[in-house]
Amino acid sequence: MTSALDIQFSSKTNEFALELYKQIISSENKNVIISPFSISTCLSLAAFGAAGHTANEMFSVLKYTDAELKAAVALIYGKVLKDFNANPTVKIANKVYVMNKYSVKAGFDEVARKNFHSEAETVNFGENVIAAKKINGWVEQKTNDKIKDLISPDSLDGSTRLVLVNAIHFKGTWKQQFDPEVTKPMPFWVTATESVDVPMMMNKKHFRYGKFDELGLSALELTYSDGDWSMLILLPNDRDGLAKLEANLQNIDVVDLLSRMRRQEVEVFLPRFKAEFELDLTETLKQLGMGTMFTDKADFSELLEQPEPVKVSQVVHKAFIEVNEEGTEAAAATGMRIARMCFFETAQFVAEHPFYFALLDTNSNLLTFNGRVRNPL
Repeated sequence: MTSALDIQFSSKTNEFALELYKQIISSENKNVIISPFSISTCLSLAAFGAAGHTANEMFSVLKYTDAELKAAVALIYGKVLKDFNANPTVKIANKVYVMNKYSVKAGFDEVARKNFHSEAETVNFGENVIAAKKINGWVEQKTNDKIKDLISPDSLDGSTRLVLVNAIHFKGTWKQQFDPEVTKPMPFWVTATESVDVPMMMNKKHFRYGKFDELGLSALELTYSDGDWSMLILLPNDRDGLAKLEANLQNIDVVDLLSRMRRQEVEVFLPRFKAEFELDLTETLKQLGMGTMFTDKADFSELLEQPEPVKVSQVVHKAFIEVNEEGTEAAAATGMRIARMCFFETAQFVAEHPFYFALLDTNSNLLTFNGRVRNPL
């Protein structure tokens, strides 16, 4: 049963997800795919190794400021990660790499193991090429070989004490698959006046759909065969309306939006697309207010047994998504109510210009992946 704290956790985690997304797209004009849940998982684990102002700042940016919620965060992560990993559609894993001759504190190790399903492993960061190969090999294995070279050997040296890694891989098949035989080239408007021909998938079935003119968009939910996951697509009414939609994202309540959508027959046109996105989140997190952990004032005294001051040198994130007739494959890694069916006319949902999408766990309503397609090619 979902408790009030679980609902608050999802709401606050999604709030961080949208703030993070907005900050990232402010300096990007290409396709974007991130896993905000992967990022918040990694940062939350690190926050449990922090103390004082550093910890407060991290929990504040992550939106876990309510005292009761903060006290329950580790337990809720434990529950969510357990539920995720019980489903073959998604796999999520965390790992702590520690410089050999160093060790993590018992308290942090317990939280990492028990709640974040994470284990610690010692490596010699001084042998940077070997260390990077070891970490990247683990990430590749956990993401079905979709995320490669997450950690650059150049980012490791003898002064590196700790690397936190989170990897998530999603592979879902549509509940109602698209027939590849009817996929055909159609124009996709990358700007209001410029188009490119893309492989456009088509399907005419019953989907949850809504047209929200007050928001300037229409919304479509495509469910996956396991019943626990769905993709929500927000399509601006105007060809060049994505920027306006994204500027308003934080005012759009996804749960409320889904509750206002109705199952009806929809003729769907959706481009086949694949996207990969890599980003050093250091500047992004600083701009969001999580800057102390990167400075000499950082306090991670709950992390290592050795009384040596440590700080975060970088947080890297890499994500991948592929959407085709069969379903969706997505991967990412971070270092560091039933409505009565009514009769409606067949609606058309034609994604022939840039749109926003999110992958949701329908049990918790957590935004696990989100992004945008500006050009499917």
